[in-house]
Amino acid sequence: MKDNFNINRFGKLIKKELSERVPMMVKVAAILSLILVGFWLTYTIFKNDPVVSASARVIYLYIATFFTVVMGPFNMYKGFNHHKKGLDYISLPASVPEKFFSMIIVSLIVMPLVVFGSILATDTLITIINPSVFNGFIFIDPSFLNFSSSSLADIIILPLFCLLGNLLYRGNKVVKTFLTVAGAYIVFIMIVAFLFLYVFKDQMEAVQGMQLQFKLTVENLSELYKNEVFEGYPAIKITIAVLAVLYNIGFPVGALTGAYYRMKTIQY
Repeated sequence: MKDNFNINRFGKLIKKELSERVPMMVKVAAILSLILVGFWLTYTIFKNDPVVSASARVIYLYIATFFTVVMGPFNMYKGFNHHKKGLDYISLPASVPEKFFSMIIVSLIVMPLVVFGSILATDTLITIINPSVFNGFIFIDPSFLNFSSSSLADIIILPLFCLLGNLLYRGNKVVKTFLTVAGAYIVFIMIVAFLFLYVFKDQMEAVQGMQLQFKLTVENLSELYKNEVFEGYPAIKITIAVLAVLYNIGFPVGALTGAYYRMKTIQY
């Protein structure tokens, strides 16, 4: 089949995908929601003065959702590149772009949203039933929508690499994917460290001598670029900009491109 995108065919594929995979989504959502219920019951029974703040429950909501989006490709499409199990999927009457976007929507968007909605609804119900323990609704807590552009990049990079790893590796997918991501992250950190500790050593010592407060980490490169402390050091500022683009755009786009290429060229 040609690599064209037909919206009607894509709609039928999405419908088929959801009908087959919604039960797994509901199962995962139920388990993670029941963990919250179990925590509520345990905390109520064993604490003398039980109060669980909304911000603390927001943390659980986001951790559970992030865990879901990271594991989504493995849960939903584990057998895609299997020598035998993958033949059924690859033989579907849909083009590679249609299957690729369907995989992204089902595993990285719909499944996390189902889990997110389930936990949010469970937490809201418990808050209504027992407000003395679950203090305040989490959706009105300031931390509920406290995101920055850098945190958004941190959120999407790992799931996209998991999408790539699930298509790239045939066995021990999770372990190999996380080892690959850890290796790439270490190499990137080493490059950053080499540049700022050796290439720009004198400039960095001069900046630190000004006793100005800034934090140099991979995650805050975008914010660091805006820091006026580097206005007098154009070489450092350009380097930070390049590293920020590579981390926030290059890595996600590279993972998506690699995943698409792998799907297009996979051999059974």
